[in-house]
Amino acid sequence: MLKLKRVDIQGFKSFYDRTEMRFHGSGVAAIVGPNGCGKSNLSDAISWVLGEQSAKSLRGARMEDVIFAGTRERKPLGMAQVTLTMSDPEAHREHKLLEAGVLNGTHGTNGTSGTNGHHAHGNGHQKPADITITRRLYRSGESEYLIDGKTARLRDIQDLFMGTGLGPESYAIIEQGRIGQILSNKPADRRAIIEEAAGIGKYKNRKRLAESKLESAKQNLARVFDILEEVGRQANSLKRQASKAKRYEELRAEMLNHLRHAVAGRFRLLESEAAKLALDLGQAQTNFQTLTAEVQTKEQEYTRTQESCYQVEAALTSARGRVAELNLESERTRSRVELQARQIGALEERMAAGETETRELDERHQRESTEIAAHQESIAGMERDVQDARQQLDAKARERDALQIHLREREQSLEAARQAVLRLLNEASGLRNQLAQADEYLASMERDAARARKEEECSTADLARLEQSKSELSTRLSARQLELESLTGRRRRVEDELKQRRERVIESRQALNGLRDLLSKQKARKESLEGILSHRAYTTESVKHLFQQQPEGFRPLGVLADFVEVTNPDWERACEEFLHEELEYVVVDGWNDAERGVEVLRAESDGRATFLVHSATDTATRIPDLSSEPSVAGALRDAVRLTNGFSAAPQGFLSRLAHCFLVHDRAAAPRLAEAHPDCYFLLPDGASYHGHTVTGGKKSSGGPLALKRELRELTAQVEVRDREADERTAALEELERSAALLAEELEQVRGLQQTQEKDALAMDHEQRKLAEEYARAGSRLSAARLELERLARQDQQARAQREINQTLVAEKEQARFDQEKTVEVARGEFDGLQAQVHAIGEAYSVLRAGLAGLEERARAEKTAAGRLEAQIQQLTARREQLARDLERMGVERAHLLTDNIELDQRAQQLHEHTAEATGRVELLTAQEAGGREALAALDEALKTLRGDAQAAQEQRSRIELELVRKQAELKYLDETSHKELSAGAQEIAALLESARTENHAAAVKAMGVEESEQRYQEVRARIEALGPVNPQALEEYQEAQQRYEFLNTQRQDLLDSIRDTEKAIQELDTESRKRFQEAFENINTNFKEMFQTLFGGGVGEMRLTDESNLAESGIDIMASPPGKRLQHIALLSGGEKSLTAMALLMAIFRYTPSPFCILDEVDAPLDEPNIQRLTRLLKEMSHDTQFIVITHAKRTMEAAQSLYGVTMQEPGVSKLVSVKFDPLPVAAAPPAMATAMAAV
Repeated sequence: MLKLKRVDIQGFKSFYDRTEMRFHGSGVAAIVGPNGCGKSNLSDAISWVLGEQSAKSLRGARMEDVIFAGTRERKPLGMAQVTLTMSDPEAHREHKLLEAGVLNGTHGTNGTSGTNGHHAHGNGHQKPADITITRRLYRSGESEYLIDGKTARLRDIQDLFMGTGLGPESYAIIEQGRIGQILSNKPADRRAIIEEAAGIGKYKNRKRLAESKLESAKQNLARVFDILEEVGRQANSLKRQASKAKRYEELRAEMLNHLRHAVAGRFRLLESEAAKLALDLGQAQTNFQTLTAEVQTKEQEYTRTQESCYQVEAALTSARGRVAELNLESERTRSRVELQARQIGALEERMAAGETETRELDERHQRESTEIAAHQESIAGMERDVQDARQQLDAKARERDALQIHLREREQSLEAARQAVLRLLNEASGLRNQLAQADEYLASMERDAARARKEEECSTADLARLEQSKSELSTRLSARQLELESLTGRRRRVEDELKQRRERVIESRQALNGLRDLLSKQKARKESLEGILSHRAYTTESVKHLFQQQPEGFRPLGVLADFVEVTNPDWERACEEFLHEELEYVVVDGWNDAERGVEVLRAESDGRATFLVHSATDTATRIPDLSSEPSVAGALRDAVRLTNGFSAAPQGFLSRLAHCFLVHDRAAAPRLAEAHPDCYFLLPDGASYHGHTVTGGKKSSGGPLALKRELRELTAQVEVRDREADERTAALEELERSAALLAEELEQVRGLQQTQEKDALAMDHEQRKLAEEYARAGSRLSAARLELERLARQDQQARAQREINQTLVAEKEQARFDQEKTVEVARGEFDGLQAQVHAIGEAYSVLRAGLAGLEERARAEKTAAGRLEAQIQQLTARREQLARDLERMGVERAHLLTDNIELDQRAQQLHEHTAEATGRVELLTAQEAGGREALAALDEALKTLRGDAQAAQEQRSRIELELVRKQAELKYLDETSHKELSAGAQEIAALLESARTENHAAAVKAMGVEESEQRYQEVRARIEALGPVNPQALEEYQEAQQRYEFLNTQRQDLLDSIRDTEKAIQELDTESRKRFQEAFENINTNFKEMFQTLFGGGVGEMRLTDESNLAESGIDIMASPPGKRLQHIALLSGGEKSLTAMALLMAIFRYTPSPFCILDEVDAPLDEPNIQRLTRLLKEMSHDTQFIVITHAKRTMEAAQSLYGVTMQEPGVSKLVSVKFDPLPVAAAPPAMATAMAAV
């Protein structure tokens, strides 16, 4: 059996440094030390490395609390690591014998200890049969598990120790408080400990995996049945399609033969017509070139004459411009003279005003100087008053301090009297606490009894309710199976009708192919837009889900985008981006529809949607009037209108729309947003300003409004060409709608069928669950009745003790009352003295307030004087500034007078130059008129020549157009040939001509191209009459048949797997019951013996709460210490409970020894005789199980072969010291051992 060999700890709780604990095989090891030094942290470390996942069980709030948190001297660590090494001594012994080469050799067992009491050895090579388990936790939350240095899973570690007592339901690590939990746990929890000892945990784990596999296999089987049925129908359909595909290939070969003859004949005919047109085009080109040369000669002469006229016009324009410039310069000169005259007048007025202001400043300076002298005299008087008030305040302070000293002396006397009262109060309080504990105990008994009675009532009611539920569920399950049979027949009928309807849709669509060739591009875009808008592809997934599923009881009218149009196209994009979220609102008739839509989303979708109630009353809103703002183009609500029967005004239910205004100027938008924070200001590019926010960016694609507008425009364009196809289109749409309705009905039937199947499975599962609940309710009823009997006995004992405590409390209260009277007299004297101190304090406060008022008045006077001095300085600076301004304005006035004289002289010179320029303009005007007459004559001649050239060009264009048309027909014919025959028209013609004889060629020519084309169309019509053909039908039919056979095999495999899994579960249940019964009987026998050993007599035993249900029955423990009746363990004392729990653990270890056992202060509630019996039992059991005991008891230390001491020399950091010795009495221990024990 594995034994604990070594534990390495670093960074776990208080163990900062790397700490190593070595254990010496079997025996008892004791861990000792003062309270709070970290002993229990060693137990927590071992529990943690074995996979404990509860931070609460490790005495922490979060798992990262196990990492060293730091002290005043040491920083926190980032990782905690614990390594557990376990070894098999027998495997080690065999390994050493093999190394020595002998089978009967011996080896030394020297037990001397070093510093830590361990043998020195290397850590590099791992011996055989050693298992090392490591767990690391980082402060970031990451964790690691390792087995023998290799990364492992938590499940691997749990599987490794399952059934050894170290698994998830471990009974080998008994920390503080666990003893009481073992006995106070529910019967079902005690059963888990017995199951762990019996090794049933691995069987339960296998059963859970098998049940999960069984459920998955049943679900897969249901899916395979559905797929198998669907694949069978597909195979039958593909068989019919393969026959049609063969007929199609035969007709297609005949059609291509007629097409080759038609292409060859049409190609030769077009080729000869194109050659004749090429000759006519050459003659027309020659005639056109001759006329063009004559036109060019005449145009050159016209150009020379025109250039001469342009030169005269340019000179005339220049002369007129000169006259205009001179007139403008004269006007500017006169305007400047008038402006400067006005400036001179303004300067004279400003100079007069400056002289007046100078006189006023001199008068203010004299007045304020007088006020400063008066303030200085007032300040001197106030300073004398402040000095007197300070002297009075100091005298009153001395009087107050003397009285306060006397008051403190009296307070000390009063405090001494209070302490005497408190001592009496504490004595009475202790007695009252005992009485309150008794009351609380009685109340607790009453609550427990009420809970037990309630549990009894609930269990009885549950039994009746479960019996009725089982009956009702059986009836519902039968009805549901009948409904499933009806739905299956309905589904087949709908599928057959849908298949026929879809075939008719395909035939109607093929009849429209010819008419739709010219409309394909526009109709494709139109259908795309209609699809986007009808399916609301621009909306969120939640909104699309609502319209696609159309759940029962919910009929939306549409989204808001279906009802909105923008009257001004310039603002359409901006409006669309601004109202992006509102356009996705789902419009419904009333609040009931809105609430139903929310319920559907919660049940069937992960998203959210907003619902707009059409019938809701419009909400009045206050909108500011911004018509006076020049940058505001208008309100957005005026540019939006509602259509499709939406009666409400948009601003009544869209607040953002009501408060949005259109702005052309981007610079004005921020200003308007800050001035009107409740409004939105929208720019043409879609950016919007609101308060201190701006929203904008680049829109990736067109929104619903743009799509609707494009759809309207496209519909108008297509309408002209679409009239011919209306009747057939209407018939096709009707067929498609009916097919869609059938498809929707089929989906609904399938969904309903799947729902009914799931419900049937759920009912079957619920039926089994009800049976289990019925059994558990019976167990709870029995436990509640036993609990009521126990509580009645304990209540009677507690009430007798309470009467004794009440008498003692009354006596202590009377003594306290007498002492409190003495305290009241002393308090009255203290209160009188305290009143005198308060009166003097008030007088002191009055004097201090008066002093503060005088000081404040003095500061105010000083502030006023300073303000007047600053004003005088400002007046002086202003007078100096006025003097400088008057001097500057005089210089400026003289300069303007001189400038006006010069401007008058300049005006006279300009008048003379203007007269000279006007004469030149008149001369050039006469020359221009002669040039225009010559140009008119040349223009008339050019018109005649150009008309002749135009006629020649038109003739050439007609011939050229006809040639291009023939060439286009040849090109189209060649493309058609390549497309249909995979060869060019010329190549087809050459091949046919080379393959025919001359007589046959003449016969074909006589037959004509038209007849070949007619036969081609007839065969093509026969192909189209076949309907849609699947060219891959034969291959798909073979694949479908293979898939059908594969699925049939899979179905049989799943049925075999389900049968085998159910058989395995039955075998696991049988084995688990067998093992549990064996373990229970053996452990119960051991428990009876261990109970008598630890108690020195008495009776203890375990009982099943429901012996008829061995698989689920809980376990009760009955105990009768020596001299007492047999009773429930809840009635035992604390020490008796500890011994009973230890008896149960020892009984389990005797049946299934665990590699080691950790006992954390389990001997704390025991007296020395009981501790001695416990340690004697531990020594006997230590041959099979390694015991590690955390203790303070000397008797327990005496029983240990190894002693480990935990100290905390540095606050917050634990250290380990260990000693190994032969077991001796403490009194006879050698000096070295006594010193070690004293150290710990």
